[in-house]
Amino acid sequence: MFLPKNHLFLICICLMIVAGTTGCFNERTPKKPEDNTDWLTPTEPSILIENLQKAISTLNLNNYRRCIATENFRFKADPTITANNLGLFNSWTWDNETQYFNNLSQASKPVSSNNSLQFVNTRIINISSDSLELTADYNLSIYHQDTSFQSVTFAGLLSFQMKRNRQNEWQIAGWQDNKTKSTPCWTELRQHFFAP
Repeated sequence: MFLPKNHLFLICICLMIVAGTTGCFNERTPKKPEDNTDWLTPTEPSILIENLQKAISTLNLNNYRRCIATENFRFKADPTITANNLGLFNSWTWDNETQYFNNLSQASKPVSSNNSLQFVNTRIINISSDSLELTADYNLSIYHQDTSFQSVTFAGLLSFQMKRNRQNEWQIAGWQDNKTKSTPCWTELRQHFFAP
């Protein structure tokens, strides 16, 4: 049986299309969660704050680290917590900050969609064109799986010293935490999840 030329032509085209599209149906290796990023270039302080809030709500270590200045970063802990933990926060650096956040991320899997960071009563003092201080009351919710630490909500007053880096992007160069309520503060979260 012979097919008309136009049918033979159509069959050849269909076979070529099928052969060319079979790669579409192959399995792909899924991206790791750390590779999926909501990062926005922080050309403004408000974008940096947005990046920080997203990094905390998703516990994205890579994005969290990008929010913090690698050189000369300093965290000043709440004085009442520091008094009970002599030495722990004396020389807290970027490495300590990322270690605590990594430990927290590991203890919080699977990541809860209820994680959040909110700021209220935000005040900004412009120090120079590439430096400012942001002060705000914060409410932090982190749902972790560590049964030895029952707290999942934290509150206090924070102060960020924010600076532009060499790439003209805003980063947190200094961070001060103060407990203002009976609710645990962020210093206590760091204290629990930091392991030297």
